[in-house]
Amino acid sequence: MVSVIVAAYNCEKYIETALKSIFSQTLPSENCKVIVVNDGSTDNTSDILDKYKSRIRVIDQSNQGLAKACNQGIQQAKGDYIIRLDPDDYFDKELLSLTLNILETMPEYHCVYTDRYEIHTSDNTQVRMNVGDNNIFDMIGCGIMFRREVFDKVGLYRDLLFEEYDFMLRFFNEGLQGYYLREPLYFYVRHDASMTTQQNYWKDGWKQLVELWGEEKLKKYIDIQVNLKGTSRFPLV
Repeated sequence: MVSVIVAAYNCEKYIETALKSIFSQTLPSENCKVIVVNDGSTDNTSDILDKYKSRIRVIDQSNQGLAKACNQGIQQAKGDYIIRLDPDDYFDKELLSLTLNILETMPEYHCVYTDRYEIHTSDNTQVRMNVGDNNIFDMIGCGIMFRREVFDKVGLYRDLLFEEYDFMLRFFNEGLQGYYLREPLYFYVRHDASMTTQQNYWKDGWKQLVELWGEEKLKKYIDIQVNLKGTSRFPLV
């Protein structure tokens, strides 16, 4: 019923915690299939995945980047519902059952997104992030449960630095509806090696979005973020 997609690259320190958070879900295990796309890892990620080969499906490929790894998992998924988990992060044990229940009982919604906790490994602090209705620029790509047909309508991820923002822009642009579940059910781990800490990541990612979408479309969602949070990291304010 639910396919969990994990795009894994050199994540030996974290991948077991991520997988165990899936295995510990209150959703019965027979209703959940885990697909791990091993995107050319060169550390011990492959050996760790081998330990769980009876419980997960592993797809090995040469290193092609996050978007293409996620797309490979989505294309191979058989579930009616699809959700991503970053190998650095982990789920609350209720995430799958609660989000699935909403989509099963409310056919007017096409995805469910939740609040989250952000874990800062540098000082071991935990901060709750309240996302807000339709607030694309405070969402992340993982932890959102989609109906399978969303990908048939919207398409797959484009190979961008902000692949998640671009996807949600296309999602809402198609007139699809997301349900905001005001519970912190996803744990997002921030550490020094995160992609978001790389030099020029935010500047270059924003430039790509502006070239694809234009400033007027992006300003609509920046305004949503500013109205909810009072600020935005992006310049169109």
